[in-house]
Amino acid sequence: MSSQNEFESLQNRKEGLGKELQSETEREKTLQEDVKILEVKVAIKKLEEQLKAKHEAAEKLESKKKDLKTELEKPESAKTTEEQKPEAIEKVDEQEEKDLQVAVIPAENSQPAESQETEKEKQKKYRFF
Repeated sequence: MSSQNEFESLQNRKEGLGKELQSETEREKTLQEDVKILEVKVAIKKLEEQLKAKHEAAEKLESKKKDLKTELEKPESAKTTEEQKPEAIEKVDEQEEKDLQVAVIPAENSQPAESQETEKEKQKKYRFF
């Protein structure tokens, strides 16, 4: 009877391992399907992000186009107002220069006063352009 018991024990073990193998096979198939689904979801997400970026870029270009059209269609009076603005800035800069006090200390290798004035004028010219 001990061989009969051993045979039954082995048969039970075989059936258990077969069921376990079948279970793991089903689990593997399920996991493969899950992986495929997740890969597609990731691809969709990337495409959505790219689409969003393209949409935002197109919106910015449309806005810029609209602004440029508006600027092109502005009446001449608006351009005159813009041209007057630099004069106002110059007046403010002149006032700041009047308020500014400068101490000049001659150095051994200093330039003559005339060349210093020309340097000052050059700096003034380049400041606004």
